[in-house]
Amino acid sequence: MYLDTWDDFQKAAEDIYIASPLRTRYVSSYRHIDGELILKVTDDRSAVKYKTKQSTDLKKFIGLNRSMMSKMQNIEPTEAVHVPENAAQQPQGNAGIPTSKPASGKSKKSKKNRK
Repeated sequence: MYLDTWDDFQKAAEDIYIASPLRTRYVSSYRHIDGELILKVTDDRSAVKYKTKQSTDLKKFIGLNRSMMSKMQNIEPTEAVHVPENAAQQPQGNAGIPTSKPASGKSKKSKKNRK
């Protein structure tokens, strides 16, 4: 269901996330043709939507993103974060970035030598 006011949508979206954080999805889409920003928050049981053409709602949208991301990143203090043992031994420059092997010096056969 589409909600008419931003405040109602933001409260409903945060309530859905608090009720079921593992099942909640937050989708945003922008229709360039119509100039519409459409936001949807659902947990497969209930869904709320908000549609706007106002550019002033963009700051509210960014604020909601920050609020939802901060809620999604909370880690319980009892959970341990796994740090690899060799993490301190990796060089700082290109740590974890694979390097490509240089091409071999062999060239392709020319058309004259093909049989």
